[in-house]
Amino acid sequence: MSVYLPTLPLITKVLQAQGTNKIVDLCSGATGPWAELKPALDESLGSTNLTLTDKHPNFPAFERLCDRLGTTVHFLSESVDATEVPDELDGVRTLFTSFHHFSPLPAKRILGDAFRQRSAICVFEFTERRWTTVLSLPPLALLFLALTTPSLRPRRLSRFLLTYALPVVPCAVIWDGIVSNLRTYQPEELEELVHDYRSPDYVWETGQLHPDTGPTITYLIGYRAATGRSQEANPRR
Repeated sequence: MSVYLPTLPLITKVLQAQGTNKIVDLCSGATGPWAELKPALDESLGSTNLTLTDKHPNFPAFERLCDRLGTTVHFLSESVDATEVPDELDGVRTLFTSFHHFSPLPAKRILGDAFRQRSAICVFEFTERRWTTVLSLPPLALLFLALTTPSLRPRRLSRFLLTYALPVVPCAVIWDGIVSNLRTYQPEELEELVHDYRSPDYVWETGQLHPDTGPTITYLIGYRAATGRSQEANPRR
């Protein structure tokens, strides 16, 4: 639903600051926002090179995106642990709607690994730990599933039965959504996670994007500082 298109300026900024066109997506799952975000990045920057990774790679989803977007999208068949990314995976690291799955200790390891290797990293979450968000989720999820289920492919009888007759899918989606929102880090908590990883040659920025349409997006970005730029500059957006 294009919720992550507003992150385009931040990703562009980090790629340019890092002097690379390579992106290493961590915890890629079923490829997240890349079907729309990658073409938008290419239009803004020229060709970018995207590598999809996951601890448990979803090969069918990865292959579909590669077929759709062409030779500038790749994936790794071996497992990649986001807390310990191999040195040879060079590029800006991205995590979309996945960072909340990590408790503080492994979350710090993900950020610390990027910092120690001086690799740029971009964390984006459209989930948000606010009661208004949590309480509005059940009716919105029910409406969304009711409207979109008939168009989902492949059409299966089991999908309709478990959505409309026996609401297993709605219950699972609502539960997952509530827990995801409650686990999402606030900007000040993200700042605390990077407290031990500060250096004059590396910049951290945290904040939230508030698009005119779509959900609030909480972000944390880290990248190499330009010459003479101080790490103390840590704007909140």
